Amino acid sequence: MGNRKLSRSNCGRRTWWENTSFRDSLVYSLQHHYVNEQGKTRLYENMWTGDWWWDVQTELPPGATVAPIILASDKTNLSRMSGNKSAWPVYLTLGNIDKRLCRKPSSHGTILLGNLPVAKLDCFSDKWWCSLEGYRLFHLCMKKLLAPLIEAGRVGVLMPCADVRICRVFPILAAYMADHPEQCLVATCQENFRPKCPVGPDERGEPVFSCLKDPDCVTTALKQATDLPHANIFSALTPDHLHQLHKGVFKDHLVSWVMKAIEGGSHEVDRSFKAMLQHSDLRHFKNSISLVSQWTGTEYKNMEKVFLGVVAGAADERVVRVVRAVLDFIYLAHFESHSDESLDALHHAWRDFHQYKTVFVDMGICKHFNFPKGHSMEHYEISIRSLGTADRYSTKHPERLHIDFAKHVYDASNKQATYIQQMTRWLERQEAVHRFATYLEWNTTLPATATRPTASESMPTDASPAAQPDLEDGDWRDRYRLAKDPAYPSLTVSQLEDQFGAMFFKTALNDHLKSLANKNSRLLPLVSTPLHDPAHVAAYKQAKLKLPILRQVSASAHVDIIHASPSRLDPPPLRTRAPCKMSTVFACDPAQSASVPASLRVTRVRVIFELPSMYDARVLGVTGHLAYVEWFTPFHGVDDATGMYVVSPSTRQRCRYASIIPLTDIVRTCQLIPCWGEQIQRRPVTGDILDNTSMKFFVNLYLRHHDFVLLHLLANT
Repeated sequence: MGNRKLSRSNCGRRTWWENTSFRDSLVYSLQHHYVNEQGKTRLYENMWTGDWWWDVQTELPPGATVAPIILASDKTNLSRMSGNKSAWPVYLTLGNIDKRLCRKPSSHGTILLGNLPVAKLDCFSDKWWCSLEGYRLFHLCMKKLLAPLIEAGRVGVLMPCADVRICRVFPILAAYMADHPEQCLVATCQENFRPKCPVGPDERGEPVFSCLKDPDCVTTALKQATDLPHANIFSALTPDHLHQLHKGVFKDHLVSWVMKAIEGGSHEVDRSFKAMLQHSDLRHFKNSISLVSQWTGTEYKNMEKVFLGVVAGAADERVVRVVRAVLDFIYLAHFESHSDESLDALHHAWRDFHQYKTVFVDMGICKHFNFPKGHSMEHYEISIRSLGTADRYSTKHPERLHIDFAKHVYDASNKQATYIQQMTRWLERQEAVHRFATYLEWNTTLPATATRPTASESMPTDASPAAQPDLEDGDWRDRYRLAKDPAYPSLTVSQLEDQFGAMFFKTALNDHLKSLANKNSRLLPLVSTPLHDPAHVAAYKQAKLKLPILRQVSASAHVDIIHASPSRLDPPPLRTRAPCKMSTVFACDPAQSASVPASLRVTRVRVIFELPSMYDARVLGVTGHLAYVEWFTPFHGVDDATGMYVVSPSTRQRCRYASIIPLTDIVRTCQLIPCWGEQIQRRPVTGDILDNTSMKFFVNLYLRHHDFVLLHLLANT
């Protein structure tokens, strides 16, 4: 079985509790976080902000420290191309460690607990009996792996901590990450039943409340196999974004239903995907989605980003609303920080899905909705309130650990019959090297003094500044970077007009300079000289913009790229013309209100440039770079079915409305989706579709989670 000797490590004590590198990462007490100072709106992030920790703490003696055990298991193939070598790793981490640290394999925030046996059980001829014995073998092995937790969870274990204190720790099983088949294996139920709740196979498609299963009502064998203090294996089964939402509800069910509901079916959907406008944060399916040979989580997510725009107008409005509800639920479920308001929005998305899903029955596309992964959506809100946000429990994290703890380790073995024993021995040696290197690092540095936070410090009544949406930060508009030298150091006005399409560059520059001079009449003589044709302008291909940190999205900043390069001819032998890359962005509109997103307006960047040398930038007060942009109509309202803003190219006297703005007025890039209607335009569009003044576009709020928070969550609060 490859047991990693849990009793020797005392439930991870040697790995985390005594390790000084985790001194500032371990949280010993439960906390409540709030959005506002009044303490009325809860925040849910790590496990210590959820309700499960509070409920367990009340059952323990005063002064006890809870160590929530998080398990994950996932069977994986080891051999490539040929062979049938497999491994079944079981991983362990603690809820006391920040979830962002646990995601980094190099931090050793998650360890390999053991390898379960991968046995075919060919000795049993009957398939039902073979399956039953497979269940028994799994629970027998898990019972042996988790046996040290029984006594430790009842009386506690005295552990010396990294802050030079000794506390009584109660390691308690809190969460178990697994895909649906393994969840059913853990809960000892068939795969057409729900592992968490007792709802029947014919009732899974309706939004009925179903409580969690009671371990006392399950078979005696299961009760003995899970005899862990204060643990409920059914509440410990956590949501799984990858298999339940991306692959299950979206790809396996919703996409197939929608293709049958659209006139033209998969061919029409393929044509819409191929005609989608490109963006640096979006995979462009230039060969359609039907030709994707192997779907991964990345493909699912990129398909979700534009799927509502593909369906809008081409399908019945109720179909559009179902797609919108599912995408809203998926994006909200991915939040790394939830509040009571965002959980209410998650519940409303789940309710809307059940309200409109009957359209597929009315069309004769499906007969029922009794599939397990669809019913799993019901348990997301409860699980987040209890154990913290669901992003911590995604099975993509154990799959990433397979690389370090299974696949690379298998490559170090001789790949023969005893490969599991060789893998275990190799891992033990690697861990010994790591522990010794950690000891040497600790021995050569003077550890800083650290004290554990008091109860009042660890239970704040208001949220920290990082918990608030960082949209009002004073310097967030200045977070952009350009190349040291411009890519186009000497462009004439004619080249700007012909190659970049900046048809009104001279007029726009003159208007911008006059607006600066209006603030100081003494500057009028400096701007009265028009830009002549032989003058040269230095332009850049792109600018990098650092987006503000949003607690719902990530704790690290996302780098956004603003493109402004013309079409070019590829070198021989291809000699094909590559299209231009000119980003559509959100820019500040001073004519609009100060609220978000009403203060923003969509515009297209054609040129990023420096003020020509014939003008004195220092005297004029121009301290940064400028951008020549073409505007779209303001945000007047959202489309009722899709919930997305609709814009079109803005004109002045039947010409594109263009102007020059400071580069710092650009907030972030965005993507526009053409409103094709029932069928995508059959004839090829002459010229650039973004220049078609009669065309309408959806502003894609599903491009990134940043856009979803800005255009959906904040706009509705």
